[in-house]
Amino acid sequence: MKVLTLLPLFSLVLWLSPASGADGGVLATGGKFTGTQSCGTTGCHGGGTIHNESIIYERKDPHAVSYGILGKGTSLRIAEALGIKGDPAKDIQCNVCHAPMQGVAPDLFVKDLKPDRGVGCESCHGAAENWLRFHTRPDVEFAQIIAAGMRDLNDIYNRANSCVGCHLNLDESLRKAGHPELFFELDGQCAAQPPHYHDARPSLGSRSWLTGQAAALREMSWKLAAKQDENFLPRWKALVWLLQKTDLGRTELPVTEDFSTMQKAADGLARKAAQKLWPTGLVKAQLKEFAAVYTEFEAAKADKVQLQRKAEVLVPALDRLWRELVKSGASKQTECEAAIQSLHLLALDHEDFDPVRFAGTLGQLKVLLAREDAPSAAK
Repeated sequence: MKVLTLLPLFSLVLWLSPASGADGGVLATGGKFTGTQSCGTTGCHGGGTIHNESIIYERKDPHAVSYGILGKGTSLRIAEALGIKGDPAKDIQCNVCHAPMQGVAPDLFVKDLKPDRGVGCESCHGAAENWLRFHTRPDVEFAQIIAAGMRDLNDIYNRANSCVGCHLNLDESLRKAGHPELFFELDGQCAAQPPHYHDARPSLGSRSWLTGQAAALREMSWKLAAKQDENFLPRWKALVWLLQKTDLGRTELPVTEDFSTMQKAADGLARKAAQKLWPTGLVKAQLKEFAAVYTEFEAAKADKVQLQRKAEVLVPALDRLWRELVKSGASKQTECEAAIQSLHLLALDHEDFDPVRFAGTLGQLKVLLAREDAPSAAK
């Protein structure tokens, strides 16, 4: 298998998609791969209520079955359009994301190991040989485990980097062959897995959302800097538009269409966003600012395609910030959730997107959010 050149902004990413400009493969971080079965024993992560991470992952996480869909329906039609002969799971264009261990050189596995099917534990956490035997010991500090080669996914920036390659980058040939478009939103996608871990840190939702979207902008900018793509450009513009409406985005992102400049700035934004706490007041203020853009969707001469792309990134932002308010107990208005769900359905309607209808629903959300402060204002 071709050895990959480490790209500057992918230094924390284990897997690279074909969109990276390489053939795809693994960036080894030291040690060999031991396989998912080494994690799921009853004495470790497959041991019941307290140590059930492996059980949750195997039974409920879509990553565990990403290999299986390559031999079915749409996947077979995509493979045929790409001219892939035989099993798509054995082709680097498919297994780099759907079954990454299938493309790893045999000498990177411990003796007699059969590579994982799907996206296994080490696809995200790193090759386990050097830390497997001691990482659950109570006398071992987390920093020691990280030093031994485990990827630090507690760091939200690292987490975003570990996911964005496969969840956003898509080679144009795959898209033309019928592969669905990929959209990356870290917080919502992590919540939907469902998580096989516990993380109760403050303002994680807003931090995770902003960090992930900044990482997505970095990757989009990198891709456009490498090759201009008129189909991809509206998505890039929409994300720039959205992030420049956040406090950090206004500071960190320049007003430019130079993709290389934006790539570097977006990475800086992602790093800072991962560390920034969002007080409840900031979450509320950001929600209101996003809802206030409904007037932009009413513009008669606006580009309908561009507006749809803006709606596409705006709705997940509204959803994640709103859910953080609900989780914190700062809001209980069920009408807001219903409005956001309606906006979601409207944004998904690519061919018949109705900007005026979207604007009307977004305006209703703005009114509902304003009611949150009405009781205190009356006092």
